[in-house]
Amino acid sequence: MSHGSTAKPIAAIVGAGRTKFGELWYDNPEKLLFEAGLQCMQSVDKGINRTQLQAAYFGSFLYQSTNKIGLIPGHMSKELGLNIPISMTEAACASGGSALYNACVSIRSGLHDIVFVGGFEKMTDRANLISDDLMFAADPNEVNAGYTFPGLYATMMARYMYDYGKGNEDCGDAMAMVAVKNHHHAMPNENAQFRREFTVDAIKNSSIVAHPVRLLHCSPVTDGASALIITTPEKAKEFTDDPIYIMSSQQATDAISLYSRESLTSVKTTKLAVGAAMKEANVTYDDIQIAEVHDCFTVEEVMFLEDSGFYKTGEGWKGVYESYESGKGSKHIPYLNEGKELIVNPGGGLKADGHPVGATGIRQVQECWAQLRGEAGGQQVDGDIDTALAHNIGGTGAICTAHILRRNI
Repeated sequence: MSHGSTAKPIAAIVGAGRTKFGELWYDNPEKLLFEAGLQCMQSVDKGINRTQLQAAYFGSFLYQSTNKIGLIPGHMSKELGLNIPISMTEAACASGGSALYNACVSIRSGLHDIVFVGGFEKMTDRANLISDDLMFAADPNEVNAGYTFPGLYATMMARYMYDYGKGNEDCGDAMAMVAVKNHHHAMPNENAQFRREFTVDAIKNSSIVAHPVRLLHCSPVTDGASALIITTPEKAKEFTDDPIYIMSSQQATDAISLYSRESLTSVKTTKLAVGAAMKEANVTYDDIQIAEVHDCFTVEEVMFLEDSGFYKTGEGWKGVYESYESGKGSKHIPYLNEGKELIVNPGGGLKADGHPVGATGIRQVQECWAQLRGEAGGQQVDGDIDTALAHNIGGTGAICTAHILRRNI
């Protein structure tokens, strides 16, 4: 393996939890966070008391408009019964990943030893206006031009298909195959919003949202919460004999407007954040077995595969197509490249597990934590899983966080 003695963990996860994802009509944001947090506390093998928590970082995007609440630190101080520093992070769909990034900064700096991290979103309370609310994460000029996020990603997808798949129907099939794969992976996931198989034709024949994006290319409107407890690598064994180490935590930003970007077919922040994370952790794809990838729209997963270096530019869709044809019918369908296998979104990703915006980045890491510990239930990846990558995007790529986790150091 490429990681060596110079790669040292920056933090360790000693507990993780989540709620079910879906249309949770009777649960408010505080209850969801409490449920995820309680599960997280109970998952700490050797036990932990809430009074040991020294700080908390929460990620959410739309709570003021969707739920008419603010000052989340005050709500959570009441729920926790603690007067510790509590900070909120808003980074659109990367709010959860950014909260974890800030928590890791806290651990790295030596300011705190034991930190609680949570993410949540309650989107169905305002489902009829959620497309408008989500556009807070876009440039005002894009809003004024009539764009929605499906429209923005349709622009990216259309350009990608024109540049790299022009005249080849297989490129469109590949975009559908991402969705088919992730729904297949979600089937045994008891917490997933959608546990239902789809065919490639079903994806391609679903309702047009913004050409070429169809309904089943899109992640859903979702409620849910997720939580982690992280500590210093030195203290981790006080709480569990099987900690999962955070080997790197990176974040990158770019212009919010799609029209200001260098490319419509690439997300620069993914290149920067994932590249920096892999360098800090001293790993390559030879080391990484699973990746939790931000598939808010299927084209984003294809772009990740190129931007992160798994496939060459313009060849991601070909890799998806060939891998799907080779692996369909398997429990998990891995992406293949020159003998290397990478399983992406083993629990269904945003597409099928669900996308409660602020919870997603934490849920991705929680899934990696469970997979690495062999505790992922029906969606557990077969074989020896040692290293995982979590990738969380905000907007159309204005921000990206990347975390690399390992079980054994």
